[in-house]
Amino acid sequence: MKIILHLAVVAVIFGCSAKTPEAPSSAAAVNSAAAVNDSIPFPVYMSYGEFEPHLLHSNDTTYVVNFWATWCKPCVEELPFFEKLITAIANPNGASKPIKVLLVSMDFPKDIMKKLIPFVAERKLEQHVVALGDLDYNAWIDKVSTEWDGAIPFTLVYNKNGRMVKLGEMADYEELVKLVDSVVEL
Repeated sequence: MKIILHLAVVAVIFGCSAKTPEAPSSAAAVNSAAAVNDSIPFPVYMSYGEFEPHLLHSNDTTYVVNFWATWCKPCVEELPFFEKLITAIANPNGASKPIKVLLVSMDFPKDIMKKLIPFVAERKLEQHVVALGDLDYNAWIDKVSTEWDGAIPFTLVYNKNGRMVKLGEMADYEELVKLVDSVVEL
């Protein structure tokens, strides 16, 4: 399955780059724009190695990490569940353990400026989004989770005591809360 996903992504990339001559340099432009100015309001990681520390925290916080993209309809449809969780975290009612949400955009580097930034700004999610532009998916998907086949949406919830994953779209907000609670209680 990972090979099929990789081949599909390669076909899309080469198909887009044939129409857009500046596509090969778009990753460098995104990287340098993030480093030089504030035009990109969230971190952009062009390699998995730069991003990986987000998956290695070992403290009392529970981390909810959702891999998504603006072009992924099921991802966008479940995004309100994560937004509701972010709001609940900001206004806790007796929550005893901290929770952090990280929304990892899998949008193509060439789409970050035109599509991702406006999408994130409209929803006011800048503090919770990072972009992962490493297109060598087969090299790092198993590092995130050996259960992940590479399809998005994909959610990882973890803390120092354990990890749980959700393959595919959440059915509703309650499913997300149950997933988070199952790791918080570990």
